[in-house]
Amino acid sequence: MKVKCPGSDVEITLVDCPECGTEVELFTGDAKAKCTGCGQWVPREVASCIEWCPGASQCFSHAFKEEKKTGNQAKGAGGG
Repeated sequence: MKVKCPGSDVEITLVDCPECGTEVELFTGDAKAKCTGCGQWVPREVASCIEWCPGASQCFSHAFKEEKKTGNQAKGAGGG
């Protein structure tokens, strides 16, 4: 039986841009999103499951690849 990841449903998380305070939408799987107010990249908080879930590397693989490419340390997942 295949178990469905609880994070696979599309959800929108609203966060305030730390630079200008504009509300930014982060969709499921987004590690970061660009603020429409100032252009600042707003990271997602690290998903709690990323530390313990054996499937985290698959769910957040795009975020890990981006971190390697940019040389940044993981602050967000999520991926997105």
